[in-house]
Amino acid sequence: MPPPETPDRRYDSSRWSPGTLSLHAAGVVLIQSSQNAVFFILAVMARKRFSATDWETVLITSAPTVLFVTGIFWNDVFRRSRLGRYLWTYWLVCGAPLLAAPFIDAYWHLLAVHLVVCVGIAGYHPAAGELLRHLYPDASRGRIFATLSAVSMLLTAAGGYVVGVILDFDADSFRWYMPLAALLQGVGVAVFWCLAHRSGLLHTRAVRDSTAASVLRRVIDPVVHMRQVLREDRVFYRYEASYMTYGVGWMICYALLPLLVTNRLGLNYEEVARSTHVAYLVVLVAALVPCGLLMDRLGAARTSAISFVALTVYPVGLAFADSAMELAVVSAIYGLAHSGTHLGWTLGPVSLAPAQDKVPQYVAIHATLVGLRGAVFQGLGVLIYRLTGSFSVPLAMAAVAFAWASWQMFGIEGMIRERTRAVIGRHSNPRASGNLTAKSPDEPD
Repeated sequence: MPPPETPDRRYDSSRWSPGTLSLHAAGVVLIQSSQNAVFFILAVMARKRFSATDWETVLITSAPTVLFVTGIFWNDVFRRSRLGRYLWTYWLVCGAPLLAAPFIDAYWHLLAVHLVVCVGIAGYHPAAGELLRHLYPDASRGRIFATLSAVSMLLTAAGGYVVGVILDFDADSFRWYMPLAALLQGVGVAVFWCLAHRSGLLHTRAVRDSTAASVLRRVIDPVVHMRQVLREDRVFYRYEASYMTYGVGWMICYALLPLLVTNRLGLNYEEVARSTHVAYLVVLVAALVPCGLLMDRLGAARTSAISFVALTVYPVGLAFADSAMELAVVSAIYGLAHSGTHLGWTLGPVSLAPAQDKVPQYVAIHATLVGLRGAVFQGLGVLIYRLTGSFSVPLAMAAVAFAWASWQMFGIEGMIRERTRAVIGRHSNPRASGNLTAKSPDEPD
């Protein structure tokens, strides 16, 4: 008898439905909101609950960003794995370790769990980037991503505030809310799996032969391919250079904030949550959808450049903030300024990737470079603070970095427009583009 016919699993992104968006939002909330609600207070908890020193605090704040360097290796795993297996592998590394929270009795126990989880953080982005590009058309992706981010961050703000309140009530409450976050992330992974199954992505994406390379080649090849992409795609290289400079400022502010709220302001958990995380996220949520519309109109580069200019206000505000109320105002300004950067962080690599099968690699490269700057500039910011005894000097450096990043980003807008015209020209003249087709997923990147 002939084999049964394979059902038609082709998916038309231009016909996405509200049901698809709702399911997608549920998955993002369960994975990202539960994770971020736990993470944002961790450095403050290390100082208050486990008496972490300034440098031990830097290990907590720098681990998520430094270990983004694993992004290119996660991308290699992603390209060689079925999507379902990949998603559950990601959860085992990034979510399941939180189940060990009841056994944390010292700073080093907390750090060990934290480091394992941080190895997995970059694993979210290759799958999330491919889902985003597969499910929605280019013309509306900015608005869709802004909507997803707004919903996720609103729930993150609520969850983060609750975490702050319950930690003030019970300093050991992390022993149960961290395992709860792990279980919620597992449900979120299941939702992503269902979404990929419904859209056909679970069955149609190409997978490389996982036995085609030795273990050594599996380690070396992603690094070689990353250098090759950055060397050959000058627009993407310049985009990443601008985000690298922006990251200098962001890393300095991020590393100094836990020290500022404890050493200088002496805030409790609830005050920290309300004046930093919640104030920032509420304004960011309000700004995301308008900023998504702006990005659909102006593009990722110009929107990011404008955002970088506005971000120069944030470190200056931190330098002068002298109370929880003043810090909340500064955090709100930060949320407004950061909205464009947040969207550009993901949508830039997604839109600059030359083909859909290249999206996970471009997103992974972007995430990996976060780790490189995090490895240097968080420690540098704290070192300068320790040497000078002042927050003002490193924060002034952060403001200069934001301004410089804006100048860099404005400089590549012409390159992006030129490449867009070239792509449109190739599509209108197929014979001229015969030698410019995207590589097969089985070819080297």
